Amino acid sequence: MTWSVYSIRKRLLLTLGTAIAVATLVQAGISYRVALSEVDTIADYQMVQTAYAMRGHLLEGINPAPGRSPAAGEDRSFVLQTTPLSESQSGAPADNAPQTSQSGDARDFSMRRVGGKTFRVFSLHTQTMLLEVMHDMGKRRDMARKLALRTVLPILILGPLLLLIVWWGISHALRPLVTSREEIARRNVSDLHELRTEGAPEELLPFIREINGLFARIGEAFAAQRSFVADAAHELRTPLTALRLQVQALQRATTVEMRNGAVERLVTGIDRATRLIEQMLSLAREEASDAAGASADLPQVARLALSDVLPQAQLRNIDIGADFFDQAQGEPLIVRGSTEAVCALLRNLFENAVKYTSPLGTVNLSLRREDLDIVLTIEDSGPGIPQAERSAVFERFRRGSGHDVEGSGLGLSIVQAIARKNDIRILMARSAALGGLSVSLYFRSDRTRAAAAQNAG
Repeated sequence: MTWSVYSIRKRLLLTLGTAIAVATLVQAGISYRVALSEVDTIADYQMVQTAYAMRGHLLEGINPAPGRSPAAGEDRSFVLQTTPLSESQSGAPADNAPQTSQSGDARDFSMRRVGGKTFRVFSLHTQTMLLEVMHDMGKRRDMARKLALRTVLPILILGPLLLLIVWWGISHALRPLVTSREEIARRNVSDLHELRTEGAPEELLPFIREINGLFARIGEAFAAQRSFVADAAHELRTPLTALRLQVQALQRATTVEMRNGAVERLVTGIDRATRLIEQMLSLAREEASDAAGASADLPQVARLALSDVLPQAQLRNIDIGADFFDQAQGEPLIVRGSTEAVCALLRNLFENAVKYTSPLGTVNLSLRREDLDIVLTIEDSGPGIPQAERSAVFERFRRGSGHDVEGSGLGLSIVQAIARKNDIRILMARSAALGGLSVSLYFRSDRTRAAAAQNAG
């Protein structure tokens, strides 16, 4: 059966109402069968007692007139019939002999149709008389039905009352659901405070807690988006103002040299603003993305990201070294995260390493296994980041101090957003080999996830 609208109240009422109705019908049937059996037992007992009472009268010499009794006008549920027996009829054939009592009388029960009615007949043979007590089976069934009705009638009366009590109990038990629904319906889009759990039933508490957890996550996302929009509006104001000034300088240029210089500065400003917008969009996309279950070939993605940065490194005459020795073992290094996300993460780190390394400097990339993790390390010969500032550089539009390299301050924010989504641990330190910054990324491989799942199981 398909339910277009799932209603717990309706289903419970239907189930319990059906159960009550079926129980009432079953009890009515059982009561009828029991009443019929009781009536049969009692009526048969009365028939036997009536027959033996009449036999006692016969033994005492009281001879009733042959025929039926009682007289007209009395209850004819039982009919007594006496028939004298001749000497030839006083003995029954041996093969058809009825049941014999201890006193030597023959007796038996039988069914007989008389005048369109069915009678139960008890026959008692004496030496001179046949006594028959007959009971109308229609009246016997009427007695059974009346007895069963008296038994079932209280249930039939109490059934609707019981159903009403069940309806009230179900409605009262489901009231917290209605209260929570009304509380949510009254809220506006910005109201994300927790739902109340006071008075909530035990079965509803996990559901309310999960909703409260969802509200908390949505609130954090809204706060992050508001902060992002505010920071973006503030950061975009500076390059847009600079572009306006450069356009004005271009308009005031009176010589070819001044015009060419203004155009060059304008193009540089446009490139800087374009890069800022691209990084802002990339950060927003990574924070909103959901690539659960995706995986990437880390050496292949690292080469792809490195190829994007090579032209910039060649312009600055920076030597880039890459060591993928672990890949030579023939085992693929598959890590968690989509190819696009991991490539964006590595590209930003490579760009920062090349950007902050002086010309003729060095940037090294190494890949190794450490226990069950895959570790990718990027080292440079640049100025590095002081230890006190390493946690703060991941904030949006936050840049390290002590250098004059232009940037938006979003690169490491993008790196952190991707790392959080894909369970990548980032460790910053001073490079022992090159003296600059060393950034190590700890990726969870398929083997790591399998081991974690096995330990959890």
